[in-house]
This record gives sequence, C-alpha cells and structure tokens, in this order.
Amino acid sequence: MKIKINFIDDKNCTLIGLIINFFLVIAKFIAGFLGKSQTMIADAIHSLSDGVATLTVFISLKYSHKPADKNHPYGHENIEVLVAIFVSLLILITGILLGYSSLHTFVHKHYVVPKNITIYMAFISILVKEILYRYTHFVGAKLNSPMIIANAYDHRSDAFSSVGALIAITAAKLGLPFMDPVGSILISIFILKMGIDILKENALIVMDTIPSEKLHTEIGNLISSVNGVCSHSSTKIHPVGRHLFIETEIQVDKELTVEEAHKIAEEVKTVLKNHNAQIKDVTIHIEPKQ
Repeated sequence: MKIKINFIDDKNCTLIGLIINFFLVIAKFIAGFLGKSQTMIADAIHSLSDGVATLTVFISLKYSHKPADKNHPYGHENIEVLVAIFVSLLILITGILLGYSSLHTFVHKHYVVPKNITIYMAFISILVKEILYRYTHFVGAKLNSPMIIANAYDHRSDAFSSVGALIAITAAKLGLPFMDPVGSILISIFILKMGIDILKENALIVMDTIPSEKLHTEIGNLISSVNGVCSHSSTKIHPVGRHLFIETEIQVDKELTVEEAHKIAEEVKTVLKNHNAQIKDVTIHIEPKQ
C-alpha cells in the first residue's frame, strides 16, 4: 500500500517545518555548548522561537478551516491573519533581543573564540532554513495563505540569524572579535524589518484595506464585461484570510424578468470566481436601469 503525501498542503508543510526545526534546535544547542559559542546558543534560542511560531501555525490551521456559522458569516479564516500577526511579533521580539545581546557584547567586550563545530552547524542551519523558507513560501503563495507566508519569513529570519552566527564565529576565529557583535546587530535589523513588513501586511487585512487599486479596477472591468450588465457601482472587496468576498450593485434593463436578471447576476459571480481563485463569494444587488 503506497502512502501519498501532498506537499502542497498547509498542514503537511507546517508539520514538515516543525519536525525539521525540532532537530535543528537540538543540534544547535549541542553545537553551542560543545563549541563554547554564545552566538550559536543565541541562534538556537532564535530557532526555538521559530519552532514555537510554527507550532502555533499548525494548531491554528485546524480552526481556520472551520466553515461559516451564525456568529462568523465570513468563516474563520482571519485566524490565519491573527496568527500571522502573532508570528510577526515573535520575529520582532527576537530581533530586539538579539540586537540587545549583540550591543551588550560590543560594549562590554565579552568576546569568545568558538570551536569549529559551530561553523559547520551554522552552514547546515543556513542551508536547511533557506530550503525550508523557499518550500514554505511556495506553498503559502500557492494557497494564498498569509499565515503560511509569515511562517516562511520566520524560517528566513532564522537563516539570517545563522548567517550572523557564521560571520561572528569566523571573525572571532580570525582574530577580529569586534565583528561578532557588529554582524549580529546588522542581522537583527534585517529581522526587525521582516517582522514589521509582515505585521503591516496583515494589519491591512484586518483593516479591510483593498488589496490593490489594480485588483479593484480588474474586478470592475470583469463585471462590466458580462452581457446584460448596463453598469455597476458600490463595489466592495472584503479580504478574509486568504480569500476575498465581493459585494457589488449592478444595473440591468428594467424590462427584464426577475429570472432573467438573476441569471445575469449568477453569470457575474461565475466570471469573477473563474478569473480569481481568491474570490470565495460574491454578493450582488440588482437594480433596474432607469
């Protein structure tokens, strides 16, 4: 009996990231203690925060897929947005802590010369995390999931952290200990920017911000292209998680029967849904053309 695994699946993608991250955290802690590297231990702590974020994403997927009900007419997909915001806050906190730790090392000159095992571990971490980022981002983009995409960027922030660790460890071994905190501070700035970008993107969804003027124009043109639509107005785009809900008003010939007008409205729905997979539902108000 063959078992087929769907790799383009949000739950499977998150579970793969969770398992890989678990072993990576253990390996980093071991390398950090054996190699006597504070930088590697700090990197392991960052990976641990990444693991917590991934676990949170995995748990929330169960609830975001729940169907709409009386209290949640648009469904539960905004759980993904809330989790994405939580993940972005974890990234921001990690960036602040890493930056503070690096600044403290720089000011007090607490330099350490680590062993070679930490360099090997940093290389492995960068490679694994970059592959995991690309895979997770591909799945998130394919499914249009802000939560999965945010988790992908968390993987990349961990890869950046490992780059900083590699620079710091190599510099320390080459007799340039001041590069240790400097490199870590620069990496923490990249991590902070990443967290701010994710937070901003998902805050716009919570605020019901139109994804783009281009999309609004595109939807308007599609509505106008349907045979029988004289004009349209009051088109609203409501983002919910990875999907869009459209509400619009169309004007049709006042001589049409209710059934004929209804068929035109259904055609508008079909055209919009077929054109953009993000569109989950379309609410249409029909008005007679005066």
